[in-house]
Amino acid sequence: MANILVVEDQQDLNQIITRFLKNEGFEVINSYTAKGALSKLNEADLIILDIMLPDMEGYEVLKEASKKGIPTIILTSKSEEFDKLKGFELGAEDYITKPFSMLELIARVKVVLRRSKNFEESIKLLDGKVEIFPKRFKVIVDGEDVNLTHKEFELLLFLAKNKDLVKSRDEILEKVWGFDFIGETRTVDVHIKQLREKLKDYKFLIKTVWGVGYKLSEDKE
Repeated sequence: MANILVVEDQQDLNQIITRFLKNEGFEVINSYTAKGALSKLNEADLIILDIMLPDMEGYEVLKEASKKGIPTIILTSKSEEFDKLKGFELGAEDYITKPFSMLELIARVKVVLRRSKNFEESIKLLDGKVEIFPKRFKVIVDGEDVNLTHKEFELLLFLAKNKDLVKSRDEILEKVWGFDFIGETRTVDVHIKQLREKLKDYKFLIKTVWGVGYKLSEDKE
């Protein structure tokens, strides 16, 4: 699920927005100042940004977010047309005027994320310690990229999409290597071994089911 950076200096409002976002399954990063927000931009998939902040105007955060391609929803008490135009000119995706409905805010967040080219739903395992990005063929373990071959990635992705389900070697060959693959089930075993080595401390994720095949499970047993 997406990481939402909430930049709002009113602590009560910041926490209310946070609660609603978390109820929808989003991860939330909080900031109460522009400088704090600038230091957390790289963690965000989307920003909810108040313009009136204690240290500097939120427009400065908006400018930097736009450079990085991070979609931003402006949240402010300023309702003049000039302020809205300025926000859109600087790259804002949407503009919500206080007071507002939390349900409307959530709906707008979902719309903006669907429009965002940079956002991609990932598969998170072990509370995010292992994260798989299907469209980018990318795997992150403990915050660091893992260098997988194309087939290692497809194998991990197939098992992750079928978490806790046992898959036979023949089925893995068919789904990952394809119907026309000329080879033997030993190919699967070799790739499983290599994949486990690259997962390091989390090699236990891929379990052997003797006489059947393999499954991916977050249980350590």
